[in-house]
Amino acid sequence: MLSKADIDGWNAIDEEAVRAGGYLAPPKRPLIIEFDYRAMSNYCREKGVSKMDLTEEELKKFEYAEPLVYA
Repeated sequence: MLSKADIDGWNAIDEEAVRAGGYLAPPKRPLIIEFDYRAMSNYCREKGVSKMDLTEEELKKFEYAEPLVYA
């Protein structure tokens, strides 16, 4: 939950954004993408690549179907 100071800060930012021709809003909740680390490790071992060298398409294979959301 946002505190009064947080809300006042966002209101000030929003006012500046409107003056500049845009709009900003705080995220509704943090989104954390989690991966199936075991499957990723097996894949990397089979392909002989480092986890750091995986492409975005390859990484998407290991994302959990529903992103986990923490409040």
